[in-house]
Amino acid sequence: MKKIITTILTLVLILSFSLSLSAKTVDMGEFKVTAYCPCEQCSKEWGYQTTSEKTAISNHTIAIDPSVINIGDKVKVGNKIYFAEDTGTHVIGDHVDIFFDSHEEVEKFGVKKKHVWIIRKDEK
Repeated sequence: MKKIITTILTLVLILSFSLSLSAKTVDMGEFKVTAYCPCEQCSKEWGYQTTSEKTAISNHTIAIDPSVINIGDKVKVGNKIYFAEDTGTHVIGDHVDIFFDSHEEVEKFGVKKKHVWIIRKDEK
């Protein structure tokens, strides 16, 4: 039994190491981080619709400036992973906007400064 557990743990470590080699992390530095929701005030008539034609998901979707971060990129903001699926008229430069379901959550989040990394698959 001990040998089976050791073998499984070894395989897990090898797999996680090989997966980490297939991604490239780009340190983008400190960004302004804000929040938005599907309400009229935040999203006008767009609601849950995103630039990438995906449905925005709370604590998953972020709006970015596509001249800084590409649509489709996986983005680490602080200690959490998000997906760049949207843009916004007020999201310019080193700024990400995190999507939430309610305006109450947006107001609670406020404005922060957080470190941002882009996680991209290596080109082969």
